[in-house]
Amino acid sequence: MTRQKDDWYPTPPEATEALLQHETFDDKVWEPACGDGAISEHLKLHDYTVVSSDLNHYGYGHCGIDFLMERKRFADSIVTNPPFKLANQFISHAIDIGVKRHAWLLRLAFLEGKARHEQLFSKHPPRAIYGFSRRLTMWRGDEEARPVDGTTAYAWFVWDEGYTANPEVFWV
Repeated sequence: MTRQKDDWYPTPPEATEALLQHETFDDKVWEPACGDGAISEHLKLHDYTVVSSDLNHYGYGHCGIDFLMERKRFADSIVTNPPFKLANQFISHAIDIGVKRHAWLLRLAFLEGKARHEQLFSKHPPRAIYGFSRRLTMWRGDEEARPVDGTTAYAWFVWDEGYTANPEVFWV
């Protein structure tokens, strides 16, 4: 199976719920890769005000907004499932524009790699990593949902501005 063109894999509600059981964010949260609004809508259920944007139009939020080109932050907190192929750039950009707390749903394999360690983790380590004890089922956004067990390990990676110690690891 080929990857979706822009890495749109909608987030299952249980993934966002698992994060919100362990983390809180400022009242206003930016979801810069909102897709069809899966994360945004779940954040709203928890009484967050959400700024939802995406480069592409998937029927939700403000489309045509390239997060990597934004020079100002729309909120002090970010919660998103970014395009995996651009995850390094998304995280680095959030740090560069001064986002205070940001959470990224990524494949657990994001921990791997010498270059990523040197360029990101050694300078800006995440504060917490929440690995899923049961794999999430994620499918391409342009396909029908399929009731199969997940085959890829995912985790929430959470950064706090100014944090420099090793991350804590939790299972959710």
